[in-house]
Amino acid sequence: MVKITSENLPARLISILSTFITVLFISAAHARVKPNVVIVLIDNHGYHELSRNGHPVVQTPRIDRLSRTGVNFTDFNAPPFCSPSRGALLTGRYALRFGIHNTVGGVSILHGDEATLADMMKSAGYRTAVFGKWHLGMSHPYTPDCRGFDEYFIHGGGGVSQLEDYYGNSHMDATYVHNGHYVKSRGFSTDVLFDQGIDFMNRNRENPFFCMISTPAVHFPTLLHPETGKRLKDRGITDEKQLPLWSMIENVDENVGRLLDYLKASGLKENTLLFLMSDQGVNDRGVIHRAGKDTKRGVQYDEKHQVYCMVQYPKITDAQPGDRSELTGMVDVLPTVLDVCGIEPPSNLDGQSMRPLLSHTSGWNGERKLIIQCPRARARTKWGNVSVKYKKWRLVDGKELYDIRDDHGQTRNLIDQYPSLVKALAASYETFWSELPPQSELLSAHVLGAEEAPSVRLNGMDWYEGGHPWPQQALAKRKEQGKWRVDIARSGLYRFELRHYPREEPRPLKAVRASVSVGNESRSMLLDIDVTHAVLELKLEKGLHDLYTVLQHPDDHEGNKEWGAYYVYVDYQGE
Repeated sequence: MVKITSENLPARLISILSTFITVLFISAAHARVKPNVVIVLIDNHGYHELSRNGHPVVQTPRIDRLSRTGVNFTDFNAPPFCSPSRGALLTGRYALRFGIHNTVGGVSILHGDEATLADMMKSAGYRTAVFGKWHLGMSHPYTPDCRGFDEYFIHGGGGVSQLEDYYGNSHMDATYVHNGHYVKSRGFSTDVLFDQGIDFMNRNRENPFFCMISTPAVHFPTLLHPETGKRLKDRGITDEKQLPLWSMIENVDENVGRLLDYLKASGLKENTLLFLMSDQGVNDRGVIHRAGKDTKRGVQYDEKHQVYCMVQYPKITDAQPGDRSELTGMVDVLPTVLDVCGIEPPSNLDGQSMRPLLSHTSGWNGERKLIIQCPRARARTKWGNVSVKYKKWRLVDGKELYDIRDDHGQTRNLIDQYPSLVKALAASYETFWSELPPQSELLSAHVLGAEEAPSVRLNGMDWYEGGHPWPQQALAKRKEQGKWRVDIARSGLYRFELRHYPREEPRPLKAVRASVSVGNESRSMLLDIDVTHAVLELKLEKGLHDLYTVLQHPDDHEGNKEWGAYYVYVDYQGE
């Protein structure tokens, strides 16, 4: 390095250059200490399915310990289904704002206009990765690499054995999509995904990273984990129906412990912001809820919203760990991460930073109202499946008011006793509803023919009209039809490969005719009933269209004459 002296440069220039070099060194030092961020999201794991929260059988000592040594949010709320919850986490916004109403039916896709947490972290210099469950779109441009993730290792669709997942997958030895290619794994899904996540952290430990481990466990289908299942049986647990679920929960706990041990042993713990959460509550799964009875009712109530959320960031949380009872939610994760990492947040967020609660300092807005709504349908409905939450109050569907501190099970409707409160809560919802764009503007179209993705696989989970098959078991019946909304990126010739089973399972179509229609263009062909697929080509113009397919049975087959191709592989052939 050249030494800067008055002998070779004027004094003012020396001062400017010295200041600039100092700033560079400070910036470099700051870059080296950016907090790493790890989010662990467990699928469909109920608040009460932890030993610390009263489960009579399951033992979760590592998660329980984290709830004591970190910050544990006891009134943390999430949307009641997978895709809305993940969308809220990654955007800091209510899912209805970007068109997610459900987990299937073309309304489980994160709209392309939305910026994600991964986008923001990547722009700030972080390496980003997601491992496990995605469920926000599997066609271009909705895959994780299009949403800010440098690396992804995921199940198709919503997880194990769904229509979009690799055919025949189970939690054991599954096939994943790794950066766009199928790869075979060895071992149980949760173990494999934590292996992948820890490996990513280890490979990127010299740089700031954002790692999301999103397990398909403990969502059904459940599968007995060999080791934890054996230990449960050794403890005298004989409930064969519940054993697979409980073994998966205890395996999650083991892997959380393994992650915590890795962070400590690697020296990353002190500078890593760690979230551990479930994505949704459960209505009733053999657990006695706070109401003191089994609860089986709609998704508007707290048993489907309340989830556990624990946060560890020793630089902040070690000062005053333990429980926080303030009303918080999934939309608060993104602003919290950005706040801790010193990244400017967008101005359109519904969430707010929980950092004041982590450090037990002032700055939290305790007057906030939280809206949880998931219509569980293609069409959104005003006041449908909605809870407006404010402190201890819950306004359900605009017709019921509950005080959850005195009435945990939400059994005593107080709506006639607090008219002013009801009016204020209803007004906040009315404002939210009035701000939503027209639903037609939020429909996510699958882009065909893009230069960066000339080949695309579509599946029936994403039909936005017609049927909405989602488990692979639906393939046993050839009866549903539907439409995809597609955006033709380039005018030209397109090849359509119609299948009932995916390519990895080349079973016969059992159809005698196949046809495909895109907008005003259509083509059909006769088939031998034993062929596995039909190939048709169409010349298409650039623009938005509906894609519709028909497979026809022989006249005497099962009394059902036609259905749609559940899988369509589309390739751009050129002009």
